[in-house]
Formats: sequence, C-alpha cells, structure tokens
Amino acid sequence: MRRSEDYQNHIMVLRNREIRGSYRNYLKKKFHFNESLISRLGLEKELEGHQGCVNCLQWSSDGRILASGSDDTNVMIWDPFTHKHLKTVPTPHIGNIFSVKLLGSDESLVATAAGDCRVMVQAMEQAFMRQTPHLDCGCHVGRVKRLARAPDQPLLFWSGGEDGLSIQYDMREPHECLARSKVFIDLSYTREIKCIAVNPTKPYLIAIGANDCFVRLFDRRMVRTNQYRPNHTYDSRKRAPSQVHDPNCVEFYAPGHLSKEESGIYDAGSSDDDDDMRNNLSTTYIDFNSAGTEMLVNMGGEQIYLFDLNRPRSPKELRVPDYALKACKNVSNKSCCCRNGISVKMKNIDSYNKRISKQPCACDYLNRAKIFFQRKWIGDVYCAARDYLQVIEMCPDRLEAYIGLVNCFLSLKWLDEAIAWLLYVKDMKPDLANDEEFKALHTEVVTLKNNFKRKEEGDKYFKNFKKIGSREMALKTNAKDFELRFLGHCNTTTDIKEASFLGEDGNYICSGSDDGIIFIWNKKTTNLVNALWGDVSIVNCVQPHPSSCLIASSGIDSVVKLWSPSGEDEAETNTRVVKDLWLAVEANQQRMTKDPFEIMLTNIGYRMSPAEGQGMPTCRTT
Repeated sequence: MRRSEDYQNHIMVLRNREIRGSYRNYLKKKFHFNESLISRLGLEKELEGHQGCVNCLQWSSDGRILASGSDDTNVMIWDPFTHKHLKTVPTPHIGNIFSVKLLGSDESLVATAAGDCRVMVQAMEQAFMRQTPHLDCGCHVGRVKRLARAPDQPLLFWSGGEDGLSIQYDMREPHECLARSKVFIDLSYTREIKCIAVNPTKPYLIAIGANDCFVRLFDRRMVRTNQYRPNHTYDSRKRAPSQVHDPNCVEFYAPGHLSKEESGIYDAGSSDDDDDMRNNLSTTYIDFNSAGTEMLVNMGGEQIYLFDLNRPRSPKELRVPDYALKACKNVSNKSCCCRNGISVKMKNIDSYNKRISKQPCACDYLNRAKIFFQRKWIGDVYCAARDYLQVIEMCPDRLEAYIGLVNCFLSLKWLDEAIAWLLYVKDMKPDLANDEEFKALHTEVVTLKNNFKRKEEGDKYFKNFKKIGSREMALKTNAKDFELRFLGHCNTTTDIKEASFLGEDGNYICSGSDDGIIFIWNKKTTNLVNALWGDVSIVNCVQPHPSSCLIASSGIDSVVKLWSPSGEDEAETNTRVVKDLWLAVEANQQRMTKDPFEIMLTNIGYRMSPAEGQGMPTCRTT
C-alpha cells in the first residue's frame, strides 16, 4: 500500500511540474534525497583506476564529472553516469593527495593539496603533457589537509595545513613563495588545521577546524592577510611565544561539554583517560547546508554535531540558573503529558527523538534524559543535562529534573554548576533542607568541592589558557553550543573523515566510519535511517551529488564507490545494508574509547610477513 501511495504522489508531482513553473524547485528538493530513496540505496558501481587509498572526492558544480585524489598522487576524472574514466591528471606531488578542488568558471583547473606540504594548480587538459603547474606553492611546512573554494569567485581559494597556517590564493594574481604569499590565518604551531569550509550564501564567512574541539568562524572582510614570514618553520616557531589569539575571529563553536574543559575553566580534576581523550579531539570536516544557516562538524574522537548559525545556543543556559530560567516565565505546565515509566532499551531513544521532534513534551525529555544518564556513551551525560534543563523550563516545579541536573553536573565534575543549582533549589523550596535525598546530594557536592584543589603547575590546559588573549578567552568560554547530535559512527583512526548534508534542504546527514560503514541520519529526529557497508576497512569520504540522489564514497580501498537507489524489489536483497545496526552502533561507541592505532590495524586486517613485510598499509591515515 505504501509503495502504491508513493508512486501516485510521484506521478502527481511530475504532472504538476508540466503546468506549474514553481514545481521545478519543489520537485528538485522532493526527489533529491528522501527517506524512500535513502532506504533503497545500494552500490551502483565501483570506479577502478587508482593504485592507493582514495582520500578526497569533488563533484563539479553541475554534477557532470567527479574528481578523486589518491595516495598514488594522481587525480582521476570520472563520468558518474556512464561510469567511464575520462582522464588522469598526474601531479608532481611526492606525498598523498588529501584534497582536490575544481577551479575556474569552467572548472578546468585542478587544485590539489598533499602530504608533501605543497599546494598545486594544473590545467586539466594539459596536465598529461607534464607541463609546469600554474601554481606550485611550498609555503606550508606541514601537511596540507584541505582546500576550500569561494563559491562566488571561482579562482579564489584557501588552504589549511598542519603547520597552523591558512594561505589565501587568487589565481588572477602571481604567486611567489615567501615573497608574495598571503597568510589568511595563523593559528601557530600549537594548532594543526585539519579542515576549512566556506559558507555558500555568505562567502565572507570561513570556518576552520583544528586539532581541538573548537570551530573558528572568521569574517574575511575583517581579516587582513599578512605576508608570509621567512621564519615559518617548526623549529623557529617553537622558539617563539605561542600565538593563539585569533583577533579576527567572529565566533567559536564547540559542544558545551568539550568547550568548558578544553578552554581551561572546568572545576574538578580529570583522570589521565580524560586528558588522553581531549588530546585526541580534532575537527576532521566541516560542511554548511545549502542555505548557509547550519554548520555540520565531524569531531574526531567524538560525535557529529550540528550548529545553528542564526540562533546559536548559549552555554550559559546550563551554567547559570538565573540565565536558564528566564524562559520559564512564559511556559505553560500544559507542556507535560505525564507519561510514566521509561524503557531501558537503547532503541527507545529513537521513539523519544521522534515524539520530541514533532511535539515537545516534558515527560519525553525527562525519560530520554534518564536513558542518556544510564547509558553514558560519549556526550550522553551532557545531553541528559540539557534535557533536564528543558524539563525545568517547561515544568519549573518538577523537582526530579533539578535532582537529575545536579547529578549530571556531578558526573561531569562541574562542581560550581552543581552548587549553584543546589542553592537555587534550596531557595525555591526551603522545606527540602530536611529531605534525605537532597541532603545526601548536597553533602556529596560540598565534599567534592572541598577536596578539589587546582594544581596550576601540573595543569597543562590552565597554563595554556593563561597564555591566550582575553578576547579569545571570552570567545572560548562562551563558545556557541550545538543544536543536534548524531551518533553511531566512529571517527578515531583518520583525520580526514567527512560528514555531509544530503539534499537541497539538507534534511539528512551522512558520514563515513572507522568500521567501513556509511551512516545516514534523519536530521530532524537525529535517528539513523540507513547504514551501508562501504569499505573493507574505513570510509573517509562521502560526497552527495549536487542534484541527483547519488553518493560517492571512498576510503582505504583503491576504488571510488557510487551509491544510488535500487528498484523496490531489489532493495529487499541488498547485501550492502547493515542488518544489525544497533550492534554496530554500540561497537563504535566502545571503539572510541580504545587505542586508535590498535583499531586501525584490526580494521585493515594488517598482517606482516616476517620475511617480506607484506600487508603494510601504504596510506598514512592520520
């Protein structure tokens, strides 16, 4: 019955396109990516030709060609619809290619960035003749991980390197290394730039991700490019004072539970495991939706987060009771439907996500918070705290929510916040002073606070925090919080793992994973809607076609895979679909707490022969 209804709806839309001009855009949005098509995604074709890991993919703006860059230092151009290899663009790189972009109004120029610290631009039609590249830049002294192109100026682009530099290139101007290089941003040697992205509707906004939890959003209208300094080498820069002040930064964005700890303002002492986890954090990819209003961040060592650029969340909502409860005055208690009881099954979170996305209810938030707190996957406790706060805003008299919120702060070791909320509740309900549960909670908080003493000499985060300027201190402390969180994948082994919006409206999210799976989520509910086996080891790249329901993916395999909807009858026998999805999700959450190198060797199936040493992976993944 459902298939028949879908068929009839599709026919009606196609008929309306013939008589209504406005239906053209509607049709494009409706049939670009929707749940019916996503549920039938299957492997269409493997494009063979590369001799190493395929680290980057790039569609042309019209979607007629696909470019891929590999460890073999070649860029290959493909026709995605005929599955033909059109041409090979050999590059002079001597390191793995990590990023490829198509430049020019006709997109006939190929820009590449690689592990040899160089950025190059070649003409697609002349590259096979081994002519001198239009640009061969050696200004970087660290691996160059990403390139980003201006959507309104096809010859203007930026690089992001592990030396902390982002360099601006304009192909209309001559480039001479050291003499005429334009340094767009210098984060200093302490920060390795892993990714860079340009807002599609506001191209003056450029987001940069580094080896920490913060995404820095720059307004390039306010940034004055500087001439490259000859002393930009690792040794000379390490001898100089650390410069991590970002004076031109518009905003910092970071998940609230990470920004508080990373910026050096956390309250309680952390374990060595916590320190190691923070050290492994990095922003591996940034993507904007087509409207430029949302920013998607794949956080290495963590989850995927979506930030609302128009209505960003403030971290003060959780930290300060008075700030958080301003919204309570106009909220009616009718927001509560009083559903009693919770299920400990983890799949039940999906049902709460759906109900909350349709009609928010305090009881659903409360039940979901309890499940988050019991489960305790990475980021769960912080999400539980946000849900408890939502309950308080909807039902200010719900004591259970206050107790739950304080317990979350204790688990996070945010003792100042725990004390502030306890005092607020005590003032609100003086009779609680004799309540045994409240008294025990208050005693636990006070004891932990009294036992904690900050050790400035041994606290590397605090020492680093003191070095930065007051403006950056304020920006990091008040970094904008995420709106939505997507979990299921694992991102610990490589630092080039992508996450992308699907469709013109960006209603779905896709990402690669260390277990070789392509995960796809519904953006509104944050629930997984499909998962496909995409690689024998690791999927790094997932790039949706600009106008068709087609996804290109790549990873450790030396092939590029194309994914498109299969027929309704074929979908039932699709062997690429992950059958036990929740088992894979749970395994990935455990992966993120283990040693990444051990996981990488397990994934790749690394077997070294004592005599020949065969089986060694040829690509450097991190």
